Amino acid sequence: MKNPAPVRGPRGFTLIELLVVMSLMLVLITLGIPSLMTAIHQAKVVGIAREMKTMMVLAQLQAKKSSAPAVVQIVPPAVPGDKSSVRLFVDADNNQRLNGTETVVASFFLPNGVAFEDSDGKLDKASVADLTTDPDGGPSLAIFQSDGTVSDLGAFRLADQDGNFLEVRVTSLAGKAEIRKWDGAAYVRQGGNGKAWTWN
Repeated sequence: MKNPAPVRGPRGFTLIELLVVMSLMLVLITLGIPSLMTAIHQAKVVGIAREMKTMMVLAQLQAKKSSAPAVVQIVPPAVPGDKSSVRLFVDADNNQRLNGTETVVASFFLPNGVAFEDSDGKLDKASVADLTTDPDGGPSLAIFQSDGTVSDLGAFRLADQDGNFLEVRVTSLAGKAEIRKWDGAAYVRQGGNGKAWTWN
């Protein structure tokens, strides 16, 4: 009498196959982490620049709506360890100061790894290019008048921890703002010098 052939159940993966797949996954993850970290840092600084640009648009709308100047200003940390911030307020008494009669319309803090800094290494107040001088000696202000125009042209500048520099520049008295990146010689728009931005 013949022995019946053994019945095999569904075939699974061997230990060797699983180890090979896991090793390949580990290699791919290891190679991809630096690119992922670079993308995260870029997203941080570009996201903050876009938020500042949006705040400029909001300031222009708020000035028209309230028939009073709207002011965008950066707020450097008061003490080391504090976070820097950006705020927008309606200047009801037209004195370019945030006091009891003004309303803060919007504000946000800079994330870790992003600072007010320009390509020359100037920080906080010194990083602001032009704009309207603060009457109290603080960082210069972007002031949008009740007709939507801006008092002075200039830019707020940002840097990340990898040495990438962006600016949010008011480019016309009509209040138009755009984001530019330092390319080693000047701040340029995306594709403004015929090339895409490059990152450190």
